[in-house]
Amino acid sequence: MSDRLQTEAIVGQFYEAMNSDDTSRLPLAENAEYSGVLTPDPVRGEAEVRRHLQETAPFISNIRSTRMIIEDGAVASLTELDVVNGMQVEGTYVFDIENGKISRIRGIFDTRAFFVGSSS
Repeated sequence: MSDRLQTEAIVGQFYEAMNSDDTSRLPLAENAEYSGVLTPDPVRGEAEVRRHLQETAPFISNIRSTRMIIEDGAVASLTELDVVNGMQVEGTYVFDIENGKISRIRGIFDTRAFFVGSSS
C-alpha cells in the first residue's frame, strides 16, 4: 500500500471510530495531541486524546470527509458532521500522521450550530 493510501486509510479510521462511538482501536501516537474550537487548551497524550474523542463521539450522529488533501503525512480533511440536535456543521480536520499513527488532530468548525435547537 502506498504512503498516500495508508495515510488516507488512517484518517478514514478516525471517521469510522467517531461514527461507531468507539475510539478504542484508533491508531494514536503515544504523544498524540488534539486541539479544537471547544478545547481551550490542547488535549495531550494518547489516553487523554482517546478519552476526549470517546466523550465527544456520542454528540455526533454522522461525520464524513468530503475531500482530503494529503501531502507528506499531513492531511486537511473537509468535513461535514450531523450533530445530535439536528444541525449540520461544516469544517476541517487537520491531521499529522507519523509512523502509521495519528500524532496531531486540529478541528476547525463554526460552532454556532452546536448551541441552537433542532432545525425540524
